[in-house]
Amino acid sequence: MELESATGKLNAYFDGRQPEIMGMIERLVNMDSFSEDGEDVNKVGETVSGWMREAGFHTEKIAKPAIDPDESWMEKLGNVFSARTHEREAGPGIVFLGHMDTVFPAGTAAARPFRVEGGRAYGPGVADMKAGVVANMFAARALKDLGLIDVPMTLMFSPDEELGAPTATRVYRERISGARAVICAEPGFPDGGVTTERRGSGHFHMRISGISAHAGRCYEDGASAILELAHKIVALDAFVDAQAQTIVNTGLISGGNSANAVAPWADARIHITFNTVDAAERLVENVRAVAARTFVPRTTTRISGGIRLHPLEYTADVETLFGMAERACAAMGGYTIRRNRALGASEAGFTASVLGIPSICSMGPEGAELHSPSEYLSVDTVLPRCKMIALTAIQAARAFPSTRV
Repeated sequence: MELESATGKLNAYFDGRQPEIMGMIERLVNMDSFSEDGEDVNKVGETVSGWMREAGFHTEKIAKPAIDPDESWMEKLGNVFSARTHEREAGPGIVFLGHMDTVFPAGTAAARPFRVEGGRAYGPGVADMKAGVVANMFAARALKDLGLIDVPMTLMFSPDEELGAPTATRVYRERISGARAVICAEPGFPDGGVTTERRGSGHFHMRISGISAHAGRCYEDGASAILELAHKIVALDAFVDAQAQTIVNTGLISGGNSANAVAPWADARIHITFNTVDAAERLVENVRAVAARTFVPRTTTRISGGIRLHPLEYTADVETLFGMAERACAAMGGYTIRRNRALGASEAGFTASVLGIPSICSMGPEGAELHSPSEYLSVDTVLPRCKMIALTAIQAARAFPSTRV
């Protein structure tokens, strides 16, 4: 009966708010927020935190954690932003998780701005996950405005999830440990998919130093860092096992100073995915073994990184949260969900597997063709997903204690 009462209040609250919600999604989609452009990502952070602050939330641009010297590239990333109903001393309570960054470089928003056609919204990051960020914002604000939840709420806005959340997860250790539950609003899958199981991922940065020489006059005096990298890429490919869903992908490479000079340096960014923590640890060991091996004499290699986002495993807590989402949909009527196993990683895997917080993922509005120019959001799922997030949070606040071992 309590759920039905809350549903009625939420229906009345959201009645007529779709234009406002879609307007905020449009605003964020039309803001570039490429993961490695921290200034752009922080502009999104200021936008969302400003909106939450107007609603009476305590907001903060959280200082960046200490960066390892081997990971100096992280210095250019953005900050985690947060919005809380209570002071930090009250604990995080229910956490609404989402990321602000996208995979689209600066200029994409201007080239492909937000548009709606045939019930679908398009634009860079519209589903992954500008719409999910907005859904969390409106769901939490509705719960606060209506007084439907009696525990703290914390919204976390990540700047670097698409890179494996290397700085965000360090912030989460400090800020949301002990939370009752995490609702991650990654995009829902078409036909009601909510993720109850995910693979994990990792990222590496490999830097190779060689010796420069004139490629025509004295090639043998040099030691090519690019050639060394090529050998390592081929060696890493041997660990790909598509059947076991273990993937090693060298996705970015750079190096050299001139076409007629032996390359004195080469860089690579490597991404790995895996199903279990055991598989991840073996894969990390193998990647580091390849990095330690020398194929081209007189070259040296440094490698940093490792597991970033752990797998989201199907546990009793996940099942409990999914049951809450199902009951939310039943109370709403007219919208159903299904369990989904996602191949990609998300921050929900970290909060569940590392922090031990009951977590569920893909609770945001439905979308597909992510990371592509065809990425879209199903507009008719925006309001149902906002309500589902809110109703799931109400139940989770009752079911889970504030501190878990």
